Amino acid sequence: MILSVSFGPSFCLEQTLGPRIGYLPLLIPVIRAHFSNALPPGVDTVWFEYKGLPLKWYVPIGVLFDLLCADPERPWNLIVHFRGYPSEILSPCEGEDSVKWSYMNSLKEATFIITGNSKSVMNMSHADQVALWESVMKGNLDGYKNISTRLKLGPFEDDVLVRTASVERQRQQNSDEPESPGSSKPWSLFDYTYAMFKKTLST
Repeated sequence: MILSVSFGPSFCLEQTLGPRIGYLPLLIPVIRAHFSNALPPGVDTVWFEYKGLPLKWYVPIGVLFDLLCADPERPWNLIVHFRGYPSEILSPCEGEDSVKWSYMNSLKEATFIITGNSKSVMNMSHADQVALWESVMKGNLDGYKNISTRLKLGPFEDDVLVRTASVERQRQQNSDEPESPGSSKPWSLFDYTYAMFKKTLST
């Protein structure tokens, strides 16, 4: 996904690729380097905005885009801020470690919803945890698929095929609660995490 990021009244533009499975804070090193000559003095507290709405850093880029863009933009136009962090709206983000911690917790929650426990995540080897997180950071879908299929949450292909239909279904439903796993409509890992993040955005 192409992101067009502007900064301040001068609206300097930077275009960068943001993987759908990735997170906005992981793009900060590239964006900070681009705007380095325009930054005011002080400590950076980076956050992103879309149409006046501070974007929650712990929600995947693809989920944010699907939820907030009724008419999808290409590229997606965001504003980046380096000061005035809206701490009354957003929880603090201390960099990559915060994003990784949030991601792993979300993965455990989604796994519990699907299987009734989170043992498959808790029992992951350290090497697999590192490989999974690196695939998220780099937007490496093949690497992500290789590790995530070992969690045995359902066929990976089902996640990919159902994602677009899931987005439309969620937009049309009045309820934020997903149907039970035994219902007639298939729910994948993406469906459950999508519903969870949608509820998070509304709070």
